[in-house]
Amino acid sequence: MGRSHGRLPIALCAATLGLALQLSPALAQVEPYRQHMENGIKLFQDRNYPAAIVEFEAAYKEKPKASPLFNIALAEKALFNYPRAIAALERALAQHRDTMDESDEKTARSAIEEMRALLAQVTIELSPQGATLFIDGQEHPPSSSGTRVVELGPGVHRIGARADGHVSAEQSITVVSGERGKRVKLSLARERPTAPPEAEPFTPPPPPPAPRPVPLSLAPQGYYVIGAASLLWPLGHPRAFPEPEANSGGAGSIRVGYRVNTPAAFDLMLQYANINIESDDTAYQNASYTLGSTRLGLNVRLMTPGQTWRFVGSIGGGLTYDEVRFHNVGTTDGDICGGRCRPASGVNAFVFSEAGVELDLDGVLLGFSLDSYFQSSRGIDYEEGEDGPPLYSSVLLHLGGSLHAGYAFW
Repeated sequence: MGRSHGRLPIALCAATLGLALQLSPALAQVEPYRQHMENGIKLFQDRNYPAAIVEFEAAYKEKPKASPLFNIALAEKALFNYPRAIAALERALAQHRDTMDESDEKTARSAIEEMRALLAQVTIELSPQGATLFIDGQEHPPSSSGTRVVELGPGVHRIGARADGHVSAEQSITVVSGERGKRVKLSLARERPTAPPEAEPFTPPPPPPAPRPVPLSLAPQGYYVIGAASLLWPLGHPRAFPEPEANSGGAGSIRVGYRVNTPAAFDLMLQYANINIESDDTAYQNASYTLGSTRLGLNVRLMTPGQTWRFVGSIGGGLTYDEVRFHNVGTTDGDICGGRCRPASGVNAFVFSEAGVELDLDGVLLGFSLDSYFQSSRGIDYEEGEDGPPLYSSVLLHLGGSLHAGYAFW
């Protein structure tokens, strides 16, 4: 729901800080669905499963979707209420499959199959037929039939029945997973004219310690700011500049964006890069040129789900303003470029990509990436307005690496 570059002018840094301060009040307003989900997860982690179920049911009323039902199923499973856990998952599959991805659907079906394998079928015969059935202290819906077939998890269960004008009855049974032939018969005797003493309230035996599965968490969303410092190596040079050295340059940038879900984010990038290249021509040892590029672009940032370490990658593009300046190209012996090395500038399109790793320390982002820039050179024209051959003969390609640091508000 998602995360180069160097120092920026003071004015731009102040604007970025202003954006962060404006976002803080908005982040403090939590919608009811998100609040109920977060409270439910906290209660689940404290093993207060009945209260967690109440919060997840409240979240489901706010937004009927699969995620609250998944968490209800986890809490019911922790209470060993396997039939109720199965019912919650089956409801998610039947009514909210559009809010589930393929992995969620596969996980739900696997959990249902696993829990069904643990169930036993028990046939309960009640007399009178209209008696109210209780299993482990929980009342079951009334039925016109005196024979009920119920599914129970393995272990010890208390089966009870009550009816007006009759003496309540109950008994304990033990079932194992997959058992089908267990039968229980409860015949309630009529009450005598003198009311018998009230039966002691039924208290189900405490279940064994429950496992602690991890509930479904909410997808991270929010704004982020990243600054970066980069080293760049150009793989293209002005066609008239002979024997360029393999020199590198530097770049600084800032990116402001928004993470929409776990894997994807969008950001706006502003970067300035400067590359200085000297010539290996022994006759012109001091000859060089500089290429300054100011880039403005929009990127899509992709991230793996890791909470601390994650792989990141970006692809995007935009416009760049380029300035080319030549230095010491003419001497008393002549001109290294034959008069074709003249100042030039212009606007071009570029495509940007990066791949790297990132460390998230409670919102503080630190990372490294390998970068590439593919840039058109057709828009670079001689500033003197004279016609001549193009300054560059092909698309410009810059490769490099970046160290970045920033902060995330998700």
